[in-house]
Amino acid sequence: MMKRVISLALCLLMLVAVFSGCAKKNEEEDPGAYVYMYLADQIYDLDPAYAYNNESALKVVSLVFDSLFTLDNNGKVKKSLVKKYVINEDDNAKEYEMILTLNETCWTDGTQITANDIYFAWTRLLQPDNSFEAASLLFDIKNARAAKEGDVSIDDVGISAINEKEFRILFEGKIDYDQFLLNLTSHALAPLREDIVSKSVDWAKKPATICSSGPFRLREVDYDEGEEKLVLERNPYYYRDIEKDKIDKAVRPFRLIVDYTMTDDQILAAYNEGKLFYMGDIPLSVRASLKDTAEVTDALSTHTYVLNENAIIQKYSKSGFDKLSETKELESWKKSTAVVAPTDTKTTYTRPDLKGDKIFADAKVRQAMSMAIDRNAIAEAVVFAKAATGIVPYGVYDADSKKDLFREVGGNILSTSADMTAAKALLAEAGVKADDYMFAISVAAYDDVHMKIAEMVQAAWTELGFHVAIRAIDTVQNIDYLKTIEEYPRDIRDDLFAEAYRAGEFEVAAIDYTAISVDAFSVLAPFAKAFTGRACTSLSSTTFEIPTHLSGYNSDEYNAKIEAAFKEKDVKKRATLLHEAETILMKDLPVIPIIFNQNAKVINKDLSKVKYSFYGTPIFTKAKLKNYELYIPAEEAV
Repeated sequence: MMKRVISLALCLLMLVAVFSGCAKKNEEEDPGAYVYMYLADQIYDLDPAYAYNNESALKVVSLVFDSLFTLDNNGKVKKSLVKKYVINEDDNAKEYEMILTLNETCWTDGTQITANDIYFAWTRLLQPDNSFEAASLLFDIKNARAAKEGDVSIDDVGISAINEKEFRILFEGKIDYDQFLLNLTSHALAPLREDIVSKSVDWAKKPATICSSGPFRLREVDYDEGEEKLVLERNPYYYRDIEKDKIDKAVRPFRLIVDYTMTDDQILAAYNEGKLFYMGDIPLSVRASLKDTAEVTDALSTHTYVLNENAIIQKYSKSGFDKLSETKELESWKKSTAVVAPTDTKTTYTRPDLKGDKIFADAKVRQAMSMAIDRNAIAEAVVFAKAATGIVPYGVYDADSKKDLFREVGGNILSTSADMTAAKALLAEAGVKADDYMFAISVAAYDDVHMKIAEMVQAAWTELGFHVAIRAIDTVQNIDYLKTIEEYPRDIRDDLFAEAYRAGEFEVAAIDYTAISVDAFSVLAPFAKAFTGRACTSLSSTTFEIPTHLSGYNSDEYNAKIEAAFKEKDVKKRATLLHEAETILMKDLPVIPIIFNQNAKVINKDLSKVKYSFYGTPIFTKAKLKNYELYIPAEEAV
């Protein structure tokens, strides 16, 4: 009998050691699971309005910021921050309004989310001196478009906070309300805090300055070499009655931890060994090994090359070509590049000493460059991708539901294989001798997939005859020296690629053109001059000039087609107009679609209840990790 007692005691002691003293489960001693994962590539700015040129960014932003409505995995609109909404119509008075009532929930600092936060976020998008493509999602609202164009005051826009919880929207006329609700599923329209955003342009880059509304908050980010990491922590105020609710009622996991110091092989090994529980962005070099086991869905994103029609493409010289890609520092390559920013932006970088021509302004040149690309080969190299056959990706609706998808109805517009002979013939027809010119593809150096695609496109355009460099633009340490700690902040880096792209400082730029909403209009409209969302140029105190698309594209035919689609309220007729618009765009090719991105993820069997939105973004709110006590760091264990 004594031996049995001793054996039982030893077993209990062993269990205590294994579970690191975590038997006491209360909010302070055992906050919940630490989930180690490779969620996405490093993200340097979590501003929701900037999350749509990098497919990885939305995965993180969607965890940190809540949207007004969500689109579930079945494509159905669900209320999120909005508790209820009411539509009121008065045909006699020609007044059409929607009243949104918000749920009881808080920002990560415990401040209540209010209707004023919606007002600030939306007026920020609509300010005439701000550049946000998502602005056109709000153009059904009374005076929204006029305010963006500088014709009326921002105070004249038909939105207002009735009180802390109720938000009023007045429309220009009767609209398709279901379509508008789809727009409200976009994180680009998520509420923001004016007192937070107005403090610094870097407000969304580090834990000390960001304040967010989602289930997780930015706990830690580190960019120091050998220390790179991202830690998201439960938002303790997310849909929680602090006095009544357990801390993990609304959000189960405590922390989501991404270690960026590991190599691709180490990431794969950690997953296979059960030390990494989720891979939501599978590194390029290990994708082939997971091709048959990963869960793959469409990412509503098209990897796209934007050609700057306003760029002066230099005449080739060996010394000049070497300078195109020899530096990554922003100020240095500004001096070496031949780019002339569009004349309707506030800043131009004109180099009168450089000789060249605006060959990208010729549609035949752009068409030839598109013909030279083997999209099938690139999709195969990327593994989790489809060859792009248009600009609108898979997953985007044709009308107002996922019953019919725009890409499936529209079919294939672009060829997925290369035709170098036809491409060279088209260049000759345009009177352009490719060997006379040199230019660079600007690409984010920190994205392995984008770099791989750039190398393959570079090879194709080199075969076409051009002298093509890759300008791999890296991030740099933020230069805002903090006197209080006598050092530069470790948790802020400036994404020079993103800054240069938004400023129009490129010849060719590689981006993930991600659908702002599931409405095809949101993908196509920004190429029309009236819907670009870019900052207007002030001509006087009362007049403004509407800018073209960032590429410089401005087609009267395309502008008219998008205008007609905007005014058309019959969803089927509207869809037809949008297909016609895409056909025009893919003939003119101011941007060259390369591949349709896909989401690929693998999940350890011990991690359950992970869900996804229709946009492909992960939802870890109710995620459950089996035996999570085993993975609490030793320094955190009680």
